Amino acid sequence: MKIKKIGWTSFLISTPNISVITDPLLLSDSGVSFPKTSADIVAVTNYGKDIKESILKDTKLDGKVVPEHREKIIEICSPGEFEIGGLMIRRDIDSDVYIIDENNLRVVYLGGTGKNFDPSSIKNVGDVDVLILPVGDGVNFMDFDTMEKVISDVDPAVLLPCAYGEDGPKGNSLKSKEEFIKHFGFANVREEGYINVTKKKVDEEDQQSVEVIFL
Repeated sequence: MKIKKIGWTSFLISTPNISVITDPLLLSDSGVSFPKTSADIVAVTNYGKDIKESILKDTKLDGKVVPEHREKIIEICSPGEFEIGGLMIRRDIDSDVYIIDENNLRVVYLGGTGKNFDPSSIKNVGDVDVLILPVGDGVNFMDFDTMEKVISDVDPAVLLPCAYGEDGPKGNSLKSKEEFIKHFGFANVREEGYINVTKKKVDEEDQQSVEVIFL
């Protein structure tokens, strides 16, 4: 499994057969540059409008996100379990969390969650290999106290932060990478263009403290 950050809270999670992009609408609304991206599945956290043709067409993002392995992009914006191309994507009722499984790897995406997120909703999510979490500002996103409970309960091998100061539009009030690292005392931190996740790699990292990777 390969994970690459597109921008803001939008990530491209791909396998040789299928790929999913998270929250391209939030990326578009953030004012951050949105490169053209190929994906087979679009996972949208919040879409409160009636869908006329498709979410991408209705929001004029069909020119930004184009199909990769399939003729038509599959859009997911509601609770359910979806098995597509070897990926199992789950979103529970009354939840903004996407759980993405491939074989024995699990990614939990919280990029679209807001300030009122209840950490108890994912307390029993099981073994998590990669957690995608917004750093935010404590106003539009969860605050550090809530985040601490999430990280402690989920206990991921790898943590991918998003929506931090250096990541957002100019003049934002988001917490910086440095503030985030200092507050939680992370010692195992690095930057990469993307990551390839395998169970062997995760097992090795699981023996240490959580690895924080900025993409």
